[in-house]
Amino acid sequence: AAAMPLHSISGVSSGADMAVNHFVVFSESATGVAVVAGAPYGCNVVEGPDDKCGVDSGGADWTKILPKLAERLLSRQAAGLIDPLHNLRHKKVYLYSGAKDWVVARTVMEAVRSQLGALVGETERRGLLQLDFNVKSTHGWVVDGSTCGEGAPGSETSRCAACCCSPSSLLACDGHDLSGRLLRHMLGGAIGPSRSPALAPLIEVPQAPYVAPGRSLNDSGLWHTAYVYAPLKCRSREMWCNVHVHYHGCVWGAEYTGTDLLMHLGLVEWAEAGSMVFVFPQSSSTVDTGGCWDWTGETGTDFDTRKGAQLAMVRALLEDLPRILRGAEGNATAIGAPSKAIVV
Repeated sequence: AAAMPLHSISGVSSGADMAVNHFVVFSESATGVAVVAGAPYGCNVVEGPDDKCGVDSGGADWTKILPKLAERLLSRQAAGLIDPLHNLRHKKVYLYSGAKDWVVARTVMEAVRSQLGALVGETERRGLLQLDFNVKSTHGWVVDGSTCGEGAPGSETSRCAACCCSPSSLLACDGHDLSGRLLRHMLGGAIGPSRSPALAPLIEVPQAPYVAPGRSLNDSGLWHTAYVYAPLKCRSREMWCNVHVHYHGCVWGAEYTGTDLLMHLGLVEWAEAGSMVFVFPQSSSTVDTGGCWDWTGETGTDFDTRKGAQLAMVRALLEDLPRILRGAEGNATAIGAPSKAIVV
C-alpha cells in the first residue's frame, strides 16, 4: 500500500477523541493535532456512570487515572498496534476548552494536556502545546461569526448558535477564528496570511472501498461518503499541498447536517491561501445512535489501534488521496457555495 501523506488533524467532541486516537496510532504520518473538547487516549477504560471522560460529575482523580492510560499506551505499542510513541516527540498540539462547556469538563481537557504534553515533550521545547481555554463558549466548534449568515447568532437567519449557551455544531464567538489559530499553530506561516474565498467544489469520496476487510460501512459505524476540499492547484500531479483531517462531533456529521456545515467551519477558507487539502471522514448512526465516532469500543476492542474499523478506513483513504485528487483534477461534484473573502 502507498504511504499516508504527512498530515495534521483536528476534531470536536467525539471527533476530538478520534483525533487523539489518530494522532497516537498514526504518529509516523501525523504532524500535529488540535483537540476541541475531547478526552485522553484510552479514556474508555475508566468511563462509567459518572462520565469521567465527559461531564466528569464525580471529579475523577486524574493523577491516578493517567498512569493507567500510560500503561495502556505502552501495551498497545509493545503489541505493534500503534506507531512507536517516540514519533510524537516535538509535534504540535492545540487544545481548546470553552469556559462554559458542560459536556466535556475542563478537568478532562486538562488531562488531555497532561497526557499529550508528556508524549510530545512540552517541557523540552517551548511552543509545542498551545492552550485556548479563555473563550466563554459552550460545547461545539467555534467560529468568529463572519460566515454565519445575516441574522444574530441563534436566530433563524443564522447558521450559528450564540457562543455562550446551547451546544451546537457552530458557535459564533466574536473575533475568535479557531480554525485559523489551530492551523497557524500546527503549520506556521505555511497557511498564508489571510483567508480567501473557497472557490472549488467539494469532492465526494465513497467510503466503502476503504473499509477494512471483513467489515462493512454499517458495522463500522461509517457514512457512505467522505468529503475532500482541495483547491484546483492541489489536484495536479505536479503540486502537493498540506493535508488536514477533520473529525466532526456527534450529530454533526453529514448524515445529520448535510455538507453545508463543512463549508462554514472556517477551515476551507484557509485552503486557497495556504495550499491545503481538507479531508472530512464521516461516521454514521448505524453503530452509535448519535452518529458519534467510536471512542468506547462499539466497533470492536481494537477501535483505538491500527486495526480499528474506523481508523483503518481513514488510513486507506489517505493512502489513496493522491489518486483521488488527480481524478478530481477536472471532474468533481459541486457542493456548497463559496464564502466571502475575509482578511484577519
